[in-house]
Amino acid sequence: MTPPLHAQERAVISKLQRRLTVLPASRPRLLALDSLSYALHDVAPDTARRYGEQAVALATRLHDQRGLMQSLCTLGSCYATLSDGVHALDLYSKSNSIARQLNNADGLVRSYTTMAAVHHERNDTIIAWRHYQQALHLATRKGVRVATLLTLYGNLSSLFFHLEQDPKALRYTDLALKLARRSGNRINESIYLANLGTYYYYKKRYDLAENLIRQSLAITQQAQQPRYEAGNLALLSMVLLETNRAPEAAVLARQSLQQARLGQSKERTLDAYSMLAEVTARQQQFQQAYKWQTHYLALNDSLNNGRRLATLTALQSRYDMQDKEQQIQLLTQQTELQKIRNRVLWGAIAALVLGLLGFGFLYWQLRRSRAELAANNVALQESTAELRRMAASKDRLYAIVAHDLRGPVTSFVGVTELIGFYLKRKDEEGLQKLPALVRQSAQSLNNLLDNLLNWAVSQTGELAFRPEKLVVADLFAENQQLYQTTAEAKQISLQATHPDDLMLWADQNMTRTILRNLVGNALKFTPPGGTVRFSAEASLTDSTVRLTVTDSGRGMPAALVAEVLSNQPVTNPTTPVGPRTGTGLGLMLCKAFVQRHGGTLDIQSAPGGGTSVVVQLPGVN
Repeated sequence: MTPPLHAQERAVISKLQRRLTVLPASRPRLLALDSLSYALHDVAPDTARRYGEQAVALATRLHDQRGLMQSLCTLGSCYATLSDGVHALDLYSKSNSIARQLNNADGLVRSYTTMAAVHHERNDTIIAWRHYQQALHLATRKGVRVATLLTLYGNLSSLFFHLEQDPKALRYTDLALKLARRSGNRINESIYLANLGTYYYYKKRYDLAENLIRQSLAITQQAQQPRYEAGNLALLSMVLLETNRAPEAAVLARQSLQQARLGQSKERTLDAYSMLAEVTARQQQFQQAYKWQTHYLALNDSLNNGRRLATLTALQSRYDMQDKEQQIQLLTQQTELQKIRNRVLWGAIAALVLGLLGFGFLYWQLRRSRAELAANNVALQESTAELRRMAASKDRLYAIVAHDLRGPVTSFVGVTELIGFYLKRKDEEGLQKLPALVRQSAQSLNNLLDNLLNWAVSQTGELAFRPEKLVVADLFAENQQLYQTTAEAKQISLQATHPDDLMLWADQNMTRTILRNLVGNALKFTPPGGTVRFSAEASLTDSTVRLTVTDSGRGMPAALVAEVLSNQPVTNPTTPVGPRTGTGLGLMLCKAFVQRHGGTLDIQSAPGGGTSVVVQLPGVN
């Protein structure tokens, strides 16, 4: 099914699809498949992936190295959009190798740029910058396309804005803007004008930001691109809201929603809902703001579910394809082995004609073949057992994914209870807090989904480990703020005790994930009116810090503690205080991250006595 696109884009895609029905297995068909995959990779990545895989298969069959180089890079972009960065990097690397063989400058710059983008997305900025440097070194060579250079400069601008190196970011944005104007690429020109406007908006230079965004808006309106126009209208509405022009900002936000629907862009519609909620809240129209926020949450859940389903489908398809390739390879090897055996046996039969010596030789060969067959049978049985273990592990992972994608949504119940509470009391001040509380709950949901991604990445060995000095007080304050909504909804007291100057030597992202999971579990198993305490103290015997999270729940028997501390999901999970149950994935992730630091994780619990989880991490000498 063709995704929601602008009329001109749909026309181009429809034309390419019609060509595929008549084109034979040739280079024109390969180009059409690659063009379709590239056109759809950003808006319908799973559909684009199928076209991309057909293009790679056809290029391989035609022995078209240049076409294979291009289609591998395009297919990599599909998997990058589907959040499968590991496979995307493998495809980009293969494209880069072919580009080196062909001495193709454009292919090299494109593959280095796309590999860098994946590493940037995964916060590995050191490797990202290394690839960008190689792309910049080749960018001046003959044959590099304007579109490739635009992608390179735009990505470098994003990297340096992320690293807060604004002068470099502005220089590459200016290069991209000049190149877009010189090549007549009006859409890219509008994108970089909007990027500059966004930069000056965050710098609170609102006059300059408004001027740049209005220039970008004029281009998108002239080009009749409703999706881009909707984005510019939302940006301009943000600027006007900050300059105390709320009525005009509300008009532009509604126009943004209208254009987003006209362009059938759910992402821009989501932005418009968010902006309308913000504007109406500023105008103290809290009931209307709540309606817009409800639309936003519903659409956001729908988009996230669609993206996750597409990602899981792509992963399943890739694993099935790899399994089939392994089976074909095994059958080929068995066929070759059988051919060898047949030649040996025919030689032995021929030797029979020569006499008794030939018969003895044949007898020896037959015994040897039987021994090999027995050995192969044992190896086949071992391979079968390993495949069954892999299948069981995959089924267990799917069960965890299905549970943890569905369960966290119930955390929004706490926010809805607050809404009913404030409305019943007609507490206007409390209602004004609702947008922040909703965002806070949504962040909590995203954090739970991060567990799944972090666990998958940690299993591949790709998760970067960057220890630094971390202030314990800041980490605890962040967790108190993150879980305040859930605690208020259940009337649970959050208490933190720690020395003011206590510091850790640890990876920030991993440490935040550990604390977030431990505090979330404590809240889950604490009854209403209970207490969750998290404390920290420096060890007296070594240079480590003990972090302890304690709840006042009903505790666990020793057998369940042992099972929870194992490296497998819990088979008979305890029932928390609420509708959810736990599979143990969060604790498994915590243990993996603690072990990455060289630390320890222990659970102290008894029935009726609450539970304490103690984590020991390196301190700062």
